[in-house]
Amino acid sequence: MTLNLATESARIGDAIRAELFKVVRRRMTYILLLSLAALVLLFYVLLWYRIYEGPRRPRGHSLSEWLSLKETMAFASVVPYGLGLERFFATVICVIFAGTMMGNEYDWRTVAAVTARGVRRWHFLLAKLVISLLFVVVAVTATFLVEMAASAWFSHVYDLPYGEFGLHRFVTAAESLGRTMFVVVPFVFLALVCATVWRSAGQAVGAALGVYFTESIFTGLLTTAQGWISHVPEALMNINGDSVMQANGVPPAGGPGGQFLFGAGDAPLWRATLVLATWIAGLTAFAFWRFRRRDIGE
Repeated sequence: MTLNLATESARIGDAIRAELFKVVRRRMTYILLLSLAALVLLFYVLLWYRIYEGPRRPRGHSLSEWLSLKETMAFASVVPYGLGLERFFATVICVIFAGTMMGNEYDWRTVAAVTARGVRRWHFLLAKLVISLLFVVVAVTATFLVEMAASAWFSHVYDLPYGEFGLHRFVTAAESLGRTMFVVVPFVFLALVCATVWRSAGQAVGAALGVYFTESIFTGLLTTAQGWISHVPEALMNINGDSVMQANGVPPAGGPGGQFLFGAGDAPLWRATLVLATWIAGLTAFAFWRFRRRDIGE
């Protein structure tokens, strides 16, 4: 039994290294990472421009709104605002990565060749899941460093507060990064499931992003519903993701940040975490079940 376990572990390791080898050498990986960093940096530049304009009336910002914008840009607010902004774009970028990574195997007709060379199906899919998770970690962490640099620079220019530094703040930032990654993962796994079902990168990305963006519309339609149907949004991913993200802190009142929320986000943190964990477990189980039964030679 020990020998079998060692053999399986070695095969899994080989499958993961093979996927990592392909991902590291694809330009698409770096294009996505640079796109994510550029998007969040662009929003910081736009925020700076709104501050640069100053308070204007009647067409521009009031003085209180202008001060809120400055507080939002401050390094002290980099966790609630930066990660809230990043959550939105990171979900899109990571869904594209996962959907294309799995879907391209069907589009290029390589999945049958790989699994025919001694790589078991569940090894293959597990490697895809691991690499997708690794990409989420790298994307969220690297982009947060970009946000910190931008926020620190503008805080220096405008003499904005940096906040207190210490072990507690480091731990808080690490926990906030973990929450952001956790919120992104369900949609990444949804993209993998869609790629497994439809065997197409384009359809996988389109379906997963379609769910991501239309959940808010569906939730809005149910705001006036009565009875059990009014509780349906409580089981959706975005609403519970908002509740988890709000544990990172709330951006300054009046500043930008609310546009990155899909709902009230008022579910208890423990329940929101449980719902998202259930989605992750369910999507993972379904992906393995479907991939094992899929005729990949079609």
